[in-house]
Amino acid sequence: MKILVTGFGPFGQVRDNPSAAIARAVDGARLGDHEILATVLPVSYARAPAETVSLAVEHGVSLVVGFGVAMERSTVCVERTAVHVARGRPDMDGSEMAMTDGPAVVTSSLDTVLFAEALGAEVSDDAGRYVCNAWLYKVTEALDCPVGFVHVPAQGLPTAALLDALRRLL
Repeated sequence: MKILVTGFGPFGQVRDNPSAAIARAVDGARLGDHEILATVLPVSYARAPAETVSLAVEHGVSLVVGFGVAMERSTVCVERTAVHVARGRPDMDGSEMAMTDGPAVVTSSLDTVLFAEALGAEVSDDAGRYVCNAWLYKVTEALDCPVGFVHVPAQGLPTAALLDALRRLL
C-alpha cells in the first residue's frame, strides 16, 4: 500500500513553507508494508489538485494526506470540510479561479477525529478560502480513497508525530 503526502511550496510572504518540509521529511519512509510517497506542490488552484490526483492514480495510493501552513494558527488542525469557492485571492499562477461547479460543502473522506487525536491536533471546519481549501475539495471529490488535509502553524509538525499518526490510521 502507498500513502501520498503533499505539502506546498512558497507563496506570498511564506518563503520557507513548513508543509514542504513535512513532505520532504517523510518521502520514502515506510510504515510496515506501507510506503510513503511525498511531493511538494505549487500553490495553484488548478495544478496542485491535478498533480495530486495524477500521482495518486499513477501510484495506486490508498491514502492521501495534504499539508498546508496557516500562519495565523497556533495549533495543528485536521480539516473536516472544504467549501465551494468560485473565486479567491490570486494563486502563484495569478489565477483567481478556485472552482467552477460542485456541491456547497465537501467532507474529508479521512477519519478526521481519529487522525486529529493521533496528531494531538484539533478538528477544524475552516480549510480557508485559498488553495488548501480548493485542494481538499477537489482531491476528495476526485479520489475513491481516504483524503484528508492538515493545516500546520509556522513551526510545522514533528516528523515522528506524523508517522505515528499515520500508523494509527492504517
